[in-house]
Amino acid sequence: MKPMKGWTKMSDNQKQNDNDNQDDSNLTAAMNHVAENINLTVAPMSKVDDAPADKQVLIRATEYDRTRWKDASTKSNITLSSWIRETLNKEASNVLDCPHPMNQMRFYPWATICLECGMRFPVSG
Repeated sequence: MKPMKGWTKMSDNQKQNDNDNQDDSNLTAAMNHVAENINLTVAPMSKVDDAPADKQVLIRATEYDRTRWKDASTKSNITLSSWIRETLNKEASNVLDCPHPMNQMRFYPWATICLECGMRFPVSG
């Protein structure tokens, strides 16, 4: 049989391209199948305190500050959100909690008072 005018035999490169296109379409079909059938839920990240973080705090920061905080959290191998929580909780503890040892405390039935800084802790009961 004589080939039609203007038609030529398919080259090896064209055959390879057709095989690659077939592989791409198989991969695309597989990815589409997974995307259609995947369970799209977000699992909570485990936190040190293991409590649900259900409150939001909106703050304003410069791009420089946010980048530094993100870099610090990445270096600490935790999320930015967890890093901010840990940093603020540590600072809150420095401000709110008495750093003195128990032998500096005076215990009363109504409260415990630090003899060093005067901080008063109500008795829990």
